[in-house]
Amino acid sequence: MTREPVIEFRDFSFQYYSQAEPTLHDINLTICKGEKVLIVGPSGSGKSTLGHCLNGLIPFAYKGTMSGSLKVAGEETQDGNIFELSKKVGTVLQDSDGQFIGLTVGEDIAFTLENDCEEQGRMKEVVQSVADIVDMGTLLNSSPFELSGGQKQRVAFAGVMVNDVEILLFDEPLANLDPATGKTAIDLIDRIQKQYQKTVVIIEHRLEDVLYRDVDRIVVVSDGRIAADMTPDELISSDILINLGIREPLYATALKYAGVTVTPDMHPGHLATLDMERVREPLQKWFQSRKPRGTAPEQEDILSAEHLSFQYTKKRKILQDINFHIKAGEMVSIVGTNGAGKSTLAKVICGFVHEDEGALYFEGESMADWTIKERSQKIGYVMQNPNQMI
Repeated sequence: MTREPVIEFRDFSFQYYSQAEPTLHDINLTICKGEKVLIVGPSGSGKSTLGHCLNGLIPFAYKGTMSGSLKVAGEETQDGNIFELSKKVGTVLQDSDGQFIGLTVGEDIAFTLENDCEEQGRMKEVVQSVADIVDMGTLLNSSPFELSGGQKQRVAFAGVMVNDVEILLFDEPLANLDPATGKTAIDLIDRIQKQYQKTVVIIEHRLEDVLYRDVDRIVVVSDGRIAADMTPDELISSDILINLGIREPLYATALKYAGVTVTPDMHPGHLATLDMERVREPLQKWFQSRKPRGTAPEQEDILSAEHLSFQYTKKRKILQDINFHIKAGEMVSIVGTNGAGKSTLAKVICGFVHEDEGALYFEGESMADWTIKERSQKIGYVMQNPNQMI
């Protein structure tokens, strides 16, 4: 059965006016109705530019020189406008905060309907229906800026679904989500795609997390060109990801370390479908042969916390009785779910906010009276969003 093409790139190239060289070169790619396609590539490969071409940001917002053909739902994108494309392609951005318009969840979801002068009764009905689909129906009166990362993404998802668009484009949807919330997001995308027969394009570098659910194809972009267009089983069996510096799923790396020759008939595209009977023995032998790493010499504390607590409001403590000791030369990872308090702890350490209880020590000296400037001379801080630092 031949599917109907809904996205067709033909000999397509694009160069930003501000760039000396084209970002995309001779792109030939067809995505059919109802497909779920994952686009991956190293940073700067052109994958986000590809997405901007699909939703009309190129050429209508980001100017440049375009050649070749790009048809969405049978029409040349450059012959239309960004408004017309928004009725066909709904985009969920990496930064949900940058997508919010309304002061409440309900207002934000209704924004498109208000622009279309939808009758108010019908508008409320549609908003409630779409909010229920993404499990946000009970939070319509909440501020979108007070939600968790996963909830914000659901609101953004609902905001593009009210148009009943044919194509859903997700630009790095997992970038700001912890692994558990990321799985929930991938589950939601999978459910919507199957239930409503949407065409889904996901641009993401967290390959293994996206492959938590099936995708039809993976398109690999490198240096502005399509380096591969394969099924997950075919791609994981190849060396394409490693050669391009893209992290392959950890289970695939473990198989190769164990000396297993990974082939498509093992169904390695998903951990759940992997033929474990064929790989169990070499994996066990490899695991048993690994020797534990020796312990490093004991060092002095460089940063420590004693009974540290902090709250933004009186309603809830974000940090409660935090105690830790970090040794000189150590590499320490702070992990936790969205909203657990990881970023707040970093802010307290840097002095952006001040602890309510407890104390912080640098090389045994209390930091209670240190200014932000004094702390910055000892502690360098790289934020999640580089735009806030540049």
